[in-house]
Amino acid sequence: MEDITPLNLEDQPKLFGLRYDQLIVILGCLILSTQIYSWLSPIPFAGQDLRLDFSILVFMIGPLYCLLTMHETQSRWGNLINYYFASQIYIPGPDPNPTRFLVDEELLEFCE
Repeated sequence: MEDITPLNLEDQPKLFGLRYDQLIVILGCLILSTQIYSWLSPIPFAGQDLRLDFSILVFMIGPLYCLLTMHETQSRWGNLINYYFASQIYIPGPDPNPTRFLVDEELLEFCE
């Protein structure tokens, strides 16, 4: 028997309830924050080491990205992020504003 389930291309594949891009961002921020903690020298401030605070701040970028892109449908944050990070194909066509070029401009004539 064949599977006649229609393929819905709008569905995003998910793992642990996160889309793959969200999961990659969280794992990347986790790896980056642990590496930053190990690479930095101790930063004493008011009797505390600021390395841990800084690495936690770097790690929190991942969950913040997930919160901003949670509702991808009609989300202004998701659309904004997709605009800057998604590949875009521009199809050449006629110029939508043909008056942008000056055709009646008088040009100087140069003599050799």
